[in-house]
Amino acid sequence: MLQKMRDNAQSWVAKVIVGVIVLIFALTGWESISRFTSDEQKAAEVNETLISKVELEQAIALQRQQLIRQLQQFNDNFDPSMIDDRLLRDSVLDGLIERAVLIDGAEDAKLRISEQMIDQLILSTPDFQNNGQFDANRFDIVIRNMGLPSRLAFRDLVRQELMIGQLRNAYEASAFATPLERMHLARLEEQSRDFAAIELRTDNAAVSVSDEEVSDYFTANASQFMTEEQVILEIVSLSRSDFFDQVQVDEEALNALYEREIGNLSEQRRVSQILVEVPDASADQAALEKIEAVRVRLQDGEDFATVAREVSDDPGTASSGGDMGYAMRGDFEPEFEEALFSLTEGEVSAPVRTSYGYHLIKLTGLLAPEVPSFESMRQTLEQELKVEQVERRFVEATRELSNLAYESPDLEEPARALGVEIQTVGPVARIGGDEGFAANPRVMLAAFDDEVLKDGLNSPLLELDADTALVLRVKEHIRASQRPLEEVAADIEDTLRFQKAVEHAEEVAAGYVQAMREGDLGATELAATLNSEWDQFEAMKRSASELPQALVRSVFSMPRPQGDAPVYANFRQPDGSQWIVELRGVATPENLAETAGSEMYFGFVAGQTGQQDFAALEASLKQDAEITRY
Repeated sequence: MLQKMRDNAQSWVAKVIVGVIVLIFALTGWESISRFTSDEQKAAEVNETLISKVELEQAIALQRQQLIRQLQQFNDNFDPSMIDDRLLRDSVLDGLIERAVLIDGAEDAKLRISEQMIDQLILSTPDFQNNGQFDANRFDIVIRNMGLPSRLAFRDLVRQELMIGQLRNAYEASAFATPLERMHLARLEEQSRDFAAIELRTDNAAVSVSDEEVSDYFTANASQFMTEEQVILEIVSLSRSDFFDQVQVDEEALNALYEREIGNLSEQRRVSQILVEVPDASADQAALEKIEAVRVRLQDGEDFATVAREVSDDPGTASSGGDMGYAMRGDFEPEFEEALFSLTEGEVSAPVRTSYGYHLIKLTGLLAPEVPSFESMRQTLEQELKVEQVERRFVEATRELSNLAYESPDLEEPARALGVEIQTVGPVARIGGDEGFAANPRVMLAAFDDEVLKDGLNSPLLELDADTALVLRVKEHIRASQRPLEEVAADIEDTLRFQKAVEHAEEVAAGYVQAMREGDLGATELAATLNSEWDQFEAMKRSASELPQALVRSVFSMPRPQGDAPVYANFRQPDGSQWIVELRGVATPENLAETAGSEMYFGFVAGQTGQQDFAALEASLKQDAEITRY
């Protein structure tokens, strides 16, 4: 509970930013959520917003793919055919409708998002940065890989998400918690319970499954036992790195670039200063007379550092004898820099006027640049010159590949013209593979596009990232087919055996609990029957982390014992086994005023209230909206 309270106490800004990033980088491409008018068959209409069938199908495909990947992280053998496509379709369509309703609600409320706010979010998004700095090229690559047609489309997407977040915040951030609500929560949270628990394990050997039951289950659930629809792909790809071996650079260009590079190396000069500030124009003459007097002292042999500590008005350098460290051209104001770079080592300048006041400048050291040899830089210089040529070649080749793929019935001619081999990938299902091109969602979406899958056309050019582009075609379409009973009979038998074992364990546990409630069976007798022992737990709270959360939730769902008589119940474990629980006592602290007054309780209750208020608004907007499903 405490962790949940902390989770719900987050700021609205964090929620909005996380929402935008999750939406952009985990859920969809532009086409699956954008709001545009389409001539395609309608899936739904919300007020004046159209949700096309194409939008819906793309959103379903992406959501299904993400769901499968998440489930396979928990179970490598997860069968994607177990996903109910009808429920998935309804869920995705509901999500698109709810989003459209909320955007309309935000617009009706006259909510606005400034361009500066969008700029700041884009500039601070790590996915658009390179070495901590915003990179426009990386930004373009990322939004292109998302399927967005332009930067403007991305900004519209961000604006809509921020508007929804702003609408949500109006309710969630303004919610509050009354003292009575906080006290009620504190009583529940601080309550502790004394109980004992014993396990009744499932026993698969105690149940049997007949061939007829297996056959009946197969017949009733035939759609669960289909092979996956798969494709074998032919791919022609271009990689920017492949062009580096195809370009050459001459010695003249290398030498010219070398001379330019070493010409940029700058001499560094160590400088010390004495500053007399000029706070305003009326003080100029006095400052000049003071700096001239200081100069005379230096000419008479006084130490520069000692005088700087005494008279300099620059607190940052006076304590170090005026030392400013090493500097290069461009580090100071022009007047200061001109004087510094005209000095010889150890020389002190005449008074120099800058916007800060009058300076005496001393050159205390020289650091000549280390000039690398031509041979030590050759490889770097060659790479830099090649990059320019490769960029042109790569752009030309991708354009040619796109044109040839559009004009050709297959990939033979594009591959021959570009001098590359056709790669064969697959068989691979809609969810894609674990590596290579098949692991890229954009490749799999293109492979199962109707024009590519059904009409046999080559795909449009797919730019997977800044360095890779490809076109593909479906070489073979392997349709889903019914798997024979013999192939899945063992799996069905295991499923039915598990179901029966779980049901049997629940029946047996319920019988024991009933006997204990009626006094026909004691705790010691049950332990002997089960050849096990009771686990004893005292003063356990809802937040107890050392126990399975399913057990804690179950125990705190039991009614309080009346008098000295314990309360008995049985609960299913996540693996199908049973817990039999004996609840012996419930205790609640008397003085909870300080606990109930904490910010954590206030934040949790207010957060829950705000979420309920926003949910009510969403329900009201949805009720008032004109929603048509097709």
